[in-house]
Amino acid sequence: MENGRLKALLKLLTTETATYGAVLRREIAAALKEDPVGVQTALAEEFSDSAPLPVLRTLEEIYWEELTHLFARFSAKINPDLEEGLMLLSKFQNPATARAEITQTADDMARTLRPALLNANGQTDIARILAHYFFETLGFKALQANLAIQDISFAHFLRKRQGSGLCVACLYMLIGNRYGLDVNLIDLAGRVLIYWQDRTQHDFFIDPLDNGKILSQEDCQAYLASRQLAWTPQCTAPLSSRQTVRRFIANMIFVLNKVHDERRLSYLRNYLEIIKN
Repeated sequence: MENGRLKALLKLLTTETATYGAVLRREIAAALKEDPVGVQTALAEEFSDSAPLPVLRTLEEIYWEELTHLFARFSAKINPDLEEGLMLLSKFQNPATARAEITQTADDMARTLRPALLNANGQTDIARILAHYFFETLGFKALQANLAIQDISFAHFLRKRQGSGLCVACLYMLIGNRYGLDVNLIDLAGRVLIYWQDRTQHDFFIDPLDNGKILSQEDCQAYLASRQLAWTPQCTAPLSSRQTVRRFIANMIFVLNKVHDERRLSYLRNYLEIIKN
């Protein structure tokens, strides 16, 4: 849709009436689906200072309603792709997020890491190289408390290089997948870890909240024992893409519950219902 028509539609939102409101929303929803960046550009140009709150709220609701359909499509797949899920989650905060933003960043990292990984001495050495690259070279930081909603957006995490431990864990997954490494996310009594299967030596675990610290099975057993829980084979059951996305949504709900943001919470609860385990 051309920029002039987009501006006209956005201006009409300021005087939306019951008669034309539904038609106007459908037009804007179609434009958002086709070109979300173009809509944001038109919004900035039409309201140079700041867009009226009713316009912003209406646009958000149109974005979030479209996400309902996208999450339903994601969940209906036999084996949904994690990168797609991370992109959809990021769209809740920034509708202009494109999958290429995530894919290209991960591809660039993998390309930079290639010489070091090809010369690594075993799987634990690869894990140390990744930790050094993520936390020392690039300066990524896992936030452990007082998370804001944007800290749970993976695209925002890649740009700002700080975010939730779950974002860090998914970064390991994305890079690991590009090298065919046998890495998965697990939920160890509420604690997300990267489970790294090493067929030549012993399997090990990585703590995304502790700068990629390598943990042994004994370390994990001790953690469980401290909580009066026992180690079972189920402890290493990998989280599926659906379960990982559900966990992101649950974390977002936890954050927004603190500020009683019922408007956004209603959409997130609906997404959680749509994405089954």
